[in-house]
Amino acid sequence: MEYTVTKTTESGSSWLTWVSLGVMTYVYVVGELSHFLLGIVSRPMSQELHYGDHACLPNPQVPEQSPECRTLNSSSCGNLLEEDNNTTCVWDYSGLGLDYQVLAGPAFVAVFTTAGVIIGFISDKFNRKVVVTVCCGVLTLATGLTGAAMNYWQLVILRMTTSAGESAFTPACSSMISDMFHESQRALALGIFNWGIYFGYGLSYAVGNFITAANIVDMGWRWSYIVTGMMGVVATLLLFLVVKEPPRASQAEVTQQPPRITSINEFSKVIKADPADIDTEFTKIYNSKNDVSSPTGSRLTEGLLGEESGPKAVVKALLQPAVLVLALAACIRHTAGFSWAYNTQLYFLTYYPNFNIGLWVMCASIVGGSLGVAVGGFVSDRLVKKLGVKARLYVLAASQLIATPFAAGVLYFPPPGCFFILLGSYVFAEMWFGVLFAVLLELVPKTVQSTSIAVFLFVMNNIGGNVPVIVDPLSHLLTYRGALYVMYPGMYLVSALFFFLSSFFL
Repeated sequence: MEYTVTKTTESGSSWLTWVSLGVMTYVYVVGELSHFLLGIVSRPMSQELHYGDHACLPNPQVPEQSPECRTLNSSSCGNLLEEDNNTTCVWDYSGLGLDYQVLAGPAFVAVFTTAGVIIGFISDKFNRKVVVTVCCGVLTLATGLTGAAMNYWQLVILRMTTSAGESAFTPACSSMISDMFHESQRALALGIFNWGIYFGYGLSYAVGNFITAANIVDMGWRWSYIVTGMMGVVATLLLFLVVKEPPRASQAEVTQQPPRITSINEFSKVIKADPADIDTEFTKIYNSKNDVSSPTGSRLTEGLLGEESGPKAVVKALLQPAVLVLALAACIRHTAGFSWAYNTQLYFLTYYPNFNIGLWVMCASIVGGSLGVAVGGFVSDRLVKKLGVKARLYVLAASQLIATPFAAGVLYFPPPGCFFILLGSYVFAEMWFGVLFAVLLELVPKTVQSTSIAVFLFVMNNIGGNVPVIVDPLSHLLTYRGALYVMYPGMYLVSALFFFLSSFFL
């Protein structure tokens, strides 16, 4: 029995592969749009469904929204009057408070992370395309039904169902992309896939602000969810019709062909062997000649731990010191991202109530985030050829360090200037996601990639998605802006340190 090793080259990615990547990116857009829409419509939603904190808010019926309202208490809130005797401020649900933070964070994250591990395990064993398609359908249904919710607890249940649907996207799609693209294109492909985060997040501001303001058939925020659900139907159909399940570990496929003996030493080993052991000697010769190395020095199809599978292999992969420090850095970075994402709309409503941020945040997120992931993938793919996998960790550390002063500037300067700074922040800060998973995919065996990514996300999202809950108590201790200084640029800076430290364990 003989073997050869065939490898997909950079030019080996067909047009259908890139189309499939585009479809999976669109699916991710819909998932992230559904995920972050809550933060945009939380105020009108809370006022209709009655949850969260009360506060003195600008009266939406008067032409000019006064920033003075946020300094007043319940007894003095109605004392400011306009010329027509309408009150300048009203006491109403603000969209903030612990109810909102739980709905935004733990209610989503608890199911997202748990389901992600289960679905990641299923994806390692069964057809990943089918798994993602079914989960996209679940997300679509839950998102559409959110537009019909009548109380807070219905929102919680539908939010949890939405998160279960989205939980398949990153582990299953990342594994499929890893099998579709050559190593030299993999970080770029993962970066493009992760454009879905920024397009989805950015679109949530356009959909949440402008569709809610359009007040279609007097349903306000509800149509924001209905429109997103319609987009989900398209995403589910495209997955079913366009995307094909790639062969696993396709970047280094092993096919059976006769082995070649190229030295006298090899020939003597075969002829001296017992007849029953000849096949074993051929296999040893094959294995000694056909190790395909990645920049980490591991065999391309096996990760750092060899060709192992099962729960023990997952645990072994994730308990590597480099992976543990990488996970800590990712948790801190994720905390910064969620702290800002869940509070962006409400921050500007609090401090700059007259400024409509819809198009500004959408453009900054889409342009800055998309450039960031593309540049991060491109730069790390080039550097990894010279410096190995450590290069990707250097890119992670440098990008977060540079993003820190930009993030601080977003909170310091008023709009619209702060949005140009936000654009710069996104360009550097968002270089991280695709590069992070390119590192992880190189450190774990292909046989447990989906499960390993799912477990990694379980940890990262449970910490990064839940820690932002402390923004609420921290804002009472400091100020709302002060709390965001700590949780947004402050966490960028700390994550940069730990990304750099993780390079010492490789």
